[in-house]
Parts: sequence; structure tokens; C-alpha cells
Amino acid sequence: MELQKPHDHFFRSFYAHPGRLAALLELTLPSEVYNLLDVTTLSLKDGTWIDEGHSEHSADLAATVQIKGQLVHLYVLVEHKSYSDRWALLQILRYMVQTWSLDSKDQPSAPLQPIIPILFYHGEAKKVSDRFSQLFHEAIPSELRPYRPEFLCDVYNLTMQPDSSFRGPPEQQAALWAMKYARTQVDLALRAWDRLAKTAGRVLLENPAFKEIELYLMSASSMTAEELLDTINRHLKETYLKEELMSTAELLIAKGEMKGRQEGKLEGIQEGIQEGRQEGRQEEKLETARRLKELGISADLISKATGLSEAEIEKL
Repeated sequence: MELQKPHDHFFRSFYAHPGRLAALLELTLPSEVYNLLDVTTLSLKDGTWIDEGHSEHSADLAATVQIKGQLVHLYVLVEHKSYSDRWALLQILRYMVQTWSLDSKDQPSAPLQPIIPILFYHGEAKKVSDRFSQLFHEAIPSELRPYRPEFLCDVYNLTMQPDSSFRGPPEQQAALWAMKYARTQVDLALRAWDRLAKTAGRVLLENPAFKEIELYLMSASSMTAEELLDTINRHLKETYLKEELMSTAELLIAKGEMKGRQEGKLEGIQEGIQEGRQEGRQEEKLETARRLKELGISADLISKATGLSEAEIEKL
């Protein structure tokens, strides 16, 4: 049932929110580093730039944040990988150099600001490089090693993290389980959601973010809609959670013309959004609409899901 790049779309959309990004930083950074940051000053920035060959590049998440007790700010750069990429750190270095290059042009007399790079990974590889020097040949003589560029990247390998380590708001925990198990172990994600629902209650379902997480799990899974329906029925015990997911899975089948596969998925998910519970205050509706728009959902479907007018959605 996988859509094209559902992992990237979901990660960027879900964490493109200062509060959720702050929760992600607390999860991924060493405590001594996180405690230096005034996360109330987190500000997302555009990570897109054009190279000399006129090709566009875009960091998954880029933000600025102040250091506690100081006026000095630094950058946070988060790169997301759902597959093994040997050159991920080279890509991150390119983004870092581009950021510093732009700053040096805008403020020639100012010192450069630190950048905290984070690699969020949930592919199949068990080990992921966290130092740039690991990309060089091991046989380089010790006398030459000081000439290698070096930086540390905080790697959060979701694949290898025990479920018990997941913390933060309920929606973040639900998202982590979805990203870890969406491909081939949906049943484990559902069981975890069931446990979470027992403690978080209906607050979890009433959070607009949960609909986004739910749709991601179904779009990223390799299961057909029919298989999802059966899995949901067998593994969920909390009645209201089961009803919510069963409803969406049934819509995937009905609106996807019983295909439940690649070609019928997008239509099914878009139709499922129409049935989503998008309650809450106006600002929550606007935030949900913005995230769905970034996922490529059409304005008319977003309008039906949130109750916002298409004119309001176009302005986002």
C-alpha cells in the first residue's frame, strides 16, 4: 500500500511544528546539549537553496534556537532517512556549508554560528555512521588524519531503539511506533497504540495529529487494505481506537475500488481524510490543513476534512 516517499512527506509535515520539533530534540540530543537550548525560541526556517548548477536542494528540517541566557543563536539541522545512505553525512555537510556561506555573505563581519546536525534514521541497517571521518579510508596514515574534515552528527537510529525508550507527547510516541513498524510489522505498531490509548484515552484520538499518523501508517504499509482491516480487527482491544482505524481502513477499501494496492491507495487515503475527525480550535484546523497541503492533498479534500474554505487553504 506504499505511496511514493510517504516516510519523507510524513516526517517533514509532522515535525514542521516548533512544539513537536522541541520534543524531537529532547528525544534525540544528549541531555547536556538539549539543556543548553531555549526551545521556546525555536523558529523553523526555509532549508531550500539553489546550487551553482541551478539544482534545488532542501534540508528536511532546519531551525534556529537561542542558547539559554545568551543572545547567541545556533542552527538545528535534521535530516531524515528511511533507507541506508552511505553519503548522508556528506549531504548534511553540504547543507551546513551552504548555511554558513549565506551567513558570511549576509553578515561578513559576524562569526559563524554552530550547527547541530541530527540524522533521524529508520532503515534496515543496524549501524549508521555518526562521524564524518568514518567516510574516509581506514588505512590513512595517522600523520594525515588531521587533514580530514570532521564533525559529529547525532544519529537517532529508530530501527535499533527499544520501544520502552520512546517518550514525549502521546502523538510523538504514536508517530515513532508508526515509523518503526509501518513497512512490515503493522501489528506491533497497533499493539503499541492500544497500550498508549489505555493511558492517553480519547485525548490521543481527538488530537488532529493522530489522523495524520494513522493515514501515514496505512499509506506506508506493504499490506493491502483488506489485510490492514483484518490486522486492525485482530490486534486492537480499545473499542474507540479500533472503530477509528477500522473506519479508515474500510474507506480505503470502498473508495479504492477494492484494490488496496499501489494504484488505489492515494484515492483511498484522500477519501479517508474526508471522514477524519478534524475538531478543535481554528488554529488547530489551520495547522492541520497546512500539514495536509504539504502532503500534496488537494484543497477541496482538505476543505471537506477541516471545514476551512478553499480560499483559507490557498493562503497557507
